[in-house]
Amino acid sequence: MRETIVCQKKSRFTSFHKRLGLIFLFLLLLAVSLMLGVDQRVSLHNLLSADPSAWQIFLASRVPRTIAIVLTASGLSVSGLIMQSLSSNKFMSPSTSGTTDAAMLGVLLSFLLLGDQSHLIQMLFAFVFALASTMLFMGILGRIPLREAVYVPLIGMMYGGIIKALSNAVAYRTNALQTLSKIGLGTFNRFTSFAMLYLVLIPLVLAVLYATRFSIAGMGEDFSKGLGLHYKRTVFLGLCVIAVISAATFVTVGPISFVGLIIPNMVTAFYGDDVKKTIFDVMLLGTIFVLLCDIFSRLIIYPYEIAVSFTIGIIGGAIFLVILFRRVRYGK
Repeated sequence: MRETIVCQKKSRFTSFHKRLGLIFLFLLLLAVSLMLGVDQRVSLHNLLSADPSAWQIFLASRVPRTIAIVLTASGLSVSGLIMQSLSSNKFMSPSTSGTTDAAMLGVLLSFLLLGDQSHLIQMLFAFVFALASTMLFMGILGRIPLREAVYVPLIGMMYGGIIKALSNAVAYRTNALQTLSKIGLGTFNRFTSFAMLYLVLIPLVLAVLYATRFSIAGMGEDFSKGLGLHYKRTVFLGLCVIAVISAATFVTVGPISFVGLIIPNMVTAFYGDDVKKTIFDVMLLGTIFVLLCDIFSRLIIYPYEIAVSFTIGIIGGAIFLVILFRRVRYGK
């Protein structure tokens, strides 16, 4: 008994230090992101000297961009965590279930039907298509008996490929291929639409409040009903949270892949599958990962930058392959 208590205290001590290290790394990368840029007027000396031009650039571009990174990374990481919990499958995420591709189709149709409308209209289209697509994909998985969890991303990529092919066909028929290529590029270099990302705060708060319910729903309908949980309502709420986050992030910064897939896997490997216990660590690690990729994207061909979606795609894809091979090797 005494040994068990000592082990528990040691585990909590180790977890505390890991989180403390993540917080320190997050603050360090946050400072680097805020100070990194082409305009040399934004320096620590000029900011402390209250230089008006330095503060104007800092508040107009650096701060909104960094806030966008934090909200996007946190939202996508949490949406992946919820999707994996509800489906009881570690390979589910908005990028491997067709959710992001459906959001792109929704935004494309909003351009074609209503023209260049406000970002709110585009988000509504993206939300409806993302929610419908996610519900359809979850229904498909429920009807297909899968012996191995690794088949899920393969089915999801085929499903997303069908939606993407439909988007390309629509764009080709309507001479909108340039529009499709524009909205299909993930970058934080869009200074006019970051305000839409504040809508991500609402589903993030809901995710924190309903974290325990999402964990229970992931154990199955019968188990959830036995504990008095309204299973279908909880699942629908979770899918709405995922759809809102996917729509808001896509309309604002474009498609960002792998964040919702690899970050929950990395965190749950250390802290378990309890959504309430891991949700803040998932947001923190997701933000660190995207900040690192964004800083690398801005430095690799400085003073120019490449789209962060390319960097995340390469690094995230490599991490995903490592996770995939480890799970296949150890049968988890």
